[in-house]
Amino acid sequence: MSFPAPKTTPTTTPTGRFLAQAGPTHPVMVAILGVCFIAGGQLVVSLPVQLAHLKLSPTANSVLLLLSFIPVWVLLWAWMRFVEHRPLRRIGLDGRRADLLIGIGIALAILAVDAAVMAASGQVSFHWGGEGAAGIGVILATLALFAIQASAEEAVIRGFVMQGVGAGWGVWAGLAVQAVIFAVLHGSNPGATPVALGNVAGFGLMLGLLVLWRGSLWAAIGFHAVWNWAEGMVLGDPVSGLGFGRSVLAQTVSPGRIRDDDRRLLRARGIAGHPGSPDPDDRSRGMGLVAIDGRAAPPK
Repeated sequence: MSFPAPKTTPTTTPTGRFLAQAGPTHPVMVAILGVCFIAGGQLVVSLPVQLAHLKLSPTANSVLLLLSFIPVWVLLWAWMRFVEHRPLRRIGLDGRRADLLIGIGIALAILAVDAAVMAASGQVSFHWGGEGAAGIGVILATLALFAIQASAEEAVIRGFVMQGVGAGWGVWAGLAVQAVIFAVLHGSNPGATPVALGNVAGFGLMLGLLVLWRGSLWAAIGFHAVWNWAEGMVLGDPVSGLGFGRSVLAQTVSPGRIRDDDRRLLRARGIAGHPGSPDPDDRSRGMGLVAIDGRAAPPK
């Protein structure tokens, strides 16, 4: 399989400017490092908890799971700073930060249309989740945690990996490789199926195209963070591995309207599985490669 030569991408285009800032690391090593950054970074947080045999509450487990992406950022920065000798912003963080609003707007629009269609078809009904002012405050605060997780994934997979592979082997190779890695990182899901992993890869392709369109990571970061947060904390979708136990809205699935598995497959936003979830068609809510404490997560 052949890919277009990287030099055919004009540096005057957003895609060309993005690829032109790639580092000297070989594409194969870039792909391997991407996986290592995410797995290794999360192990920094999860391994001490596991070795200490701590029994965490679902909320504490969820917070630590999302915070475990901070070491992912540190590993990525250390490699770029001390090995490649280039600033972290070169992976696509030097673009217009206002692009965050583009990603956020696209994510909210898709989620709103999907929720409206599901409610109008009678498959799901939404009602107030019963949260007071304090609960809403907690829900809003969790957006920062989802931003840490989503931005780390985008920086490593759509930034470091797609940029490095795309610069060395061509833009389409970079787009394909990052999507495959994104799916592979979800492959440890209990009960994961080829269809579910295909959905994950599709989600990765969509975010990759968003990065290439804008020439930076900001739109993808905005989309990814708000998508993950709004599904669980606003719309009340069950999120395996995360147990905050609160959301703005709650859902009631209409019995007999459609089989549950088919409902998940048909939902417009069901395009990426949540790692560690026994439901392979659950939506993307973070890589979650290493469970902080699987005993603390409520069964789904």
